Amino acid sequence: MMENKKRDYPFLKESSIEDEASKLLKAFAKEKGNNIQAPIPVFDIIEYLGYDIDFRTDGIYQDENILGGLLISKKMVEINENLSNQEGRMNFTAAHETGHIVLHVPYYLEQNKTEEKEKTEIICRKNEGFEGNKKAPEEWQADKFAANLLMPSKMVKKAFFQIQSRPVNVRKKKLLEIFFPKSPIGKAYKLAENVIQKGNFSNVSKMAMLNRLIGLRLVNGLTYRKSTATK
Repeated sequence: MMENKKRDYPFLKESSIEDEASKLLKAFAKEKGNNIQAPIPVFDIIEYLGYDIDFRTDGIYQDENILGGLLISKKMVEINENLSNQEGRMNFTAAHETGHIVLHVPYYLEQNKTEEKEKTEIICRKNEGFEGNKKAPEEWQADKFAANLLMPSKMVKKAFFQIQSRPVNVRKKKLLEIFFPKSPIGKAYKLAENVIQKGNFSNVSKMAMLNRLIGLRLVNGLTYRKSTATK
C-alpha cells in the first residue's frame, strides 16, 4: 500500500487559478467602489491584502537572479529594487508574489500547524517560471495567477479583437510577405505591443503579453517565450 505523501503545494487547475485572480479583482474593485481597468494596480492590491512592500538591494537581493520574495510571518512582499527600471518585470514579480499570497499562504499556514519545520518564506528567482527551465509547480501556479491578474482574459480579448478579427497564426505568410518577409516572432511581438497599447496594459512587458496571447490561443504558431526582454 502506497503511503500518502503531503504535497509542498496545493493541486490547482488552471481554471481555478483564473477564478482566484478574478475573485481578487472583483473584491478589490468593490472595496474601491469602482471598476478596475488596465493597468492593474498590483501594488495597491498587495496592500489591500494586508501586506507591506519593501524594495531591497541588500542581502540576497544583490543577486540579480533574485527577483522578489514573500515573508509569510511578517506579511511582507520584497521586490529587488534593481527591477525599478524594468517596469514589466517588476510588476509581474509583484503579481507573482500576490499569487503566492492567495494560492499558497493559506495552505502553508495550515501545514505549519503540524509540520516541525515551518514554511516562512518564498523566494522568486529569474531562472524559475517562464524565465527558466526549473519550473516548480507552485512557481508555475504563481506565474499563471500573475498573468490572469495583470492581464484578465476579458480585457485582453477585448483589446485583441479591436485589432484583429480572428486569432493569428504568425507562421502563415501573407502575400506581401513573400516580397517583404517578416519573422514569426517579430510579428508576434508587434501584435503584443499593439494589444498593450490598445488595452492600456502599460505595466506589463511585451514578453508577458505575448505569453498571455499564446495561452489564450489568440496567437498560434509559437510556444511560450523565455527571454530577458522586459519592455
